Amino acid sequence: MGLERLASKIINRVKIENAGTELEETLSLANWFVFGLTILFLAYFAYATPIIVLGVWRYKKRGFGDDPGEDWDPPDVSVLVPVKDEEKVVGRLLDSLVRLAYPKENLEVIVVEDESKDRTLQICREYSEKYPWIKVFHRDSSLGKGDALNFAFKQSKGEIIATFDADDVPEPQAVTKALRYFNDPETGAVHGYHRVLNLRESLISRLAAYENFVYRLSNDGKYALHLFVTFSGSNTFFRRSALEKVGLWDAKSLVEDAELSVRFARANIATRLAPVECWQEMPAKVGSLFRQRIRWSGGNMLTGIKHWNAWRSMSITKTLDMQVLMMSPILAVLTFAAWVILGLGVIRVGLPFGTLLPLLVVMVVLNLVYVGSLLAAVFSSARTDIASHLGLVLATYPYATLVSLANLVAMFLILRRGARLWLKTEKTGYVDAQLALGP
Repeated sequence: MGLERLASKIINRVKIENAGTELEETLSLANWFVFGLTILFLAYFAYATPIIVLGVWRYKKRGFGDDPGEDWDPPDVSVLVPVKDEEKVVGRLLDSLVRLAYPKENLEVIVVEDESKDRTLQICREYSEKYPWIKVFHRDSSLGKGDALNFAFKQSKGEIIATFDADDVPEPQAVTKALRYFNDPETGAVHGYHRVLNLRESLISRLAAYENFVYRLSNDGKYALHLFVTFSGSNTFFRRSALEKVGLWDAKSLVEDAELSVRFARANIATRLAPVECWQEMPAKVGSLFRQRIRWSGGNMLTGIKHWNAWRSMSITKTLDMQVLMMSPILAVLTFAAWVILGLGVIRVGLPFGTLLPLLVVMVVLNLVYVGSLLAAVFSSARTDIASHLGLVLATYPYATLVSLANLVAMFLILRRGARLWLKTEKTGYVDAQLALGP
């Protein structure tokens, strides 16, 4: 019995020592992980801060304006519109295209309707019967937006190709403004800005509008620094020859606009960011936002992987900027993880708080820049009820958490399903009462 007790004590002591060693190794790995996060976010702060600060400065100085060329003899313009199950909004879009201040003899609208289950086709045909320059093509199967755009391009004849989504409402002068930038023969594409149709529909739509504004500021800063700026998916204008040079849209891409932007950059085709305004719906429900961001995040990451060797045909700085954007869902997930680790540290769970202090400092500084950008949006655009806007700034944190979770789901789905992932964003047709969209 004495020997058995002695052996049991020795075994238990060995187990305790092994457990202690495993705990030390785990803590060591955790320390290295936190150190890596700190360096990563510090590098991101050094990268992102000049961009957003420059964007805010340029906006304060001159808004989102630019110095375009003069008007030129009206070329033929083809507007491509891919639609599927869009009965709530497609009529509104076609109304706005009818109101475009551009000679109709030089304009054609190519609507490609794919396998709709609602009244979308009927609505489009009603406009086509009334306006001969609106041409409608029905397809019995749907292969995605990129494929529909490629089909529409083959039916078009315009020297300039414009794209709009079903929920868009372009300003009447959109085509005329965009064309001025094509006076420069080097310009292959011009992309404008989006304003929000449904700001007051829900808290989600308002928070998405804030995010959209910061995105505009960032893009303006990137444009000034000659970094990578992606197309927005609609309210974009292309020189026909430039599209043919890069091979049109990638029909398999989940984010055909972003993927096309990379190929334009790799081909060294000049693009311009222009103050061409277009109203568009933001997701108004949690589910709609979640599905949209899963698609965006998944598509961006797949685009980054596809163009991993972009440095061979682009500058190193532009390539790095492009990859930071495409892989930003990973950064968002790591940001969420960092806040969880810091929160546990505050309640003394996990790593000692002293170890987490450098990470906390970097995260706080990053968030000061983020909040400062949102405050710039508030004080630049809000005329009344600023207090409620400031409350919404705080609400962007749970909103960002939701987006981070969507990014995480997108990463998981990509690992399982790859490019087969597809989720359509629901449109409601809501328009803020104060917007005057009529003639």
